[in-house]
Amino acid sequence: MLAPKDFSERIQPSWEGGWCANAASRWLEVQVANLTSPQRWVQYLRLLQESIWPGGVLPKFPRPVRTQEQKLAAEKQALQSLMGVLPDLVVEILGVNKCQLSWGLVLESLQQPLINRHLIYCLGDIILEFLDLSASVEESAATTSASDTPGNSKRMGVSS
Repeated sequence: MLAPKDFSERIQPSWEGGWCANAASRWLEVQVANLTSPQRWVQYLRLLQESIWPGGVLPKFPRPVRTQEQKLAAEKQALQSLMGVLPDLVVEILGVNKCQLSWGLVLESLQQPLINRHLIYCLGDIILEFLDLSASVEESAATTSASDTPGNSKRMGVSS
């Protein structure tokens, strides 16, 4: 049985491997799992599709160039949406200004074409790895090479 002193040492909050770190780590794990779940990927891809092909068809004419006011309104809306992602506890700990500044930096960095291109390539890599298309290509290559062998009974028209 644990002595009271041993027990109190085990439950003291500690950010260095203690229960607070474990709770924060678990919370982060759950959030990342939620944001990368198949349902979320479907949602992300639908949003992307709708933004590129509104109504499922390519527009006949390019969109008109947005005004500076429209860009600022969209940025403000994006910032509000991103602030809604954070739990109240995180906002209380860090403060509203720091959270807005952090999300503002994220939005600002997404305005760089080179970063966007790299991000798209990385996401494409992740999606392809997730779908594991290389395994299906190898399987189809193995199937094709097996069917091309000279003594293959299917090719000769002989059933087994």
